[in-house]
Amino acid sequence: MIPMSATATATAPTAAGSAARSGALDMLALLAAYVPFGLVIGSAVAEHGDLLAGWSGSLLILGGSAHLATIRTLDETGAVAAVLTGLLVNARLLVYSASLARRWTGQPRWFRFAAAGLIIDPTWVAAERHADRCDDAADRRRYFLAAGLTLAAGWSTAIAAGALLGTRLDWLDLRIAVPLCLLGLVGPGLRKSGAWSVCLVAGVAALVTIKWPSGTGLLVAVVAGSLTGLAVDRRRPA
Repeated sequence: MIPMSATATATAPTAAGSAARSGALDMLALLAAYVPFGLVIGSAVAEHGDLLAGWSGSLLILGGSAHLATIRTLDETGAVAAVLTGLLVNARLLVYSASLARRWTGQPRWFRFAAAGLIIDPTWVAAERHADRCDDAADRRRYFLAAGLTLAAGWSTAIAAGALLGTRLDWLDLRIAVPLCLLGLVGPGLRKSGAWSVCLVAGVAALVTIKWPSGTGLLVAVVAGSLTGLAVDRRRPA
């Protein structure tokens, strides 16, 4: 999982190339908040022992929660369980992908394939906000690619730094970064109608399933929140 601050809002481009610049700048504003989360994962990579294999997940998984859960499950129960855990935690990306697919129907096939690997919480939020302000398909494409590549580069660098620093970060309690990143993503959207009901249902589902196998509780919470959001949207007057 990766926060969208209230000040980091997408802006409609006004000239060729400005969409990519806006995407990169908007995502740079988020990276500062994600650095502690990346250091947490890097520290877990250092504890795991194989730095290169652990770091590679920063790009192959591109999801903080899934990456961390995969590393911990790998140490505890083995590779098969670790892979399943990562897939379960990242299952929420199916919802994000479905949302963006409606906006990308007119995009070239190469972009849809390339962009699929960059869909994660912050890039989805950024793309949705930018799409509300920009109708040009080419500018949406440039914006998303710039934002996604900026995030991937910064995220992998933060994890690499955490892995290299290793135990030297033990004096910092960086675990608080994980819920803070989530709050940064969710916070600006709480002003919207129905947002609180979605958060409440997802929170209750997460609490009820807290002792379920790793990743499954989160998946249930995501599904419960998504269904609640769908129900709220359908009740709204046209």
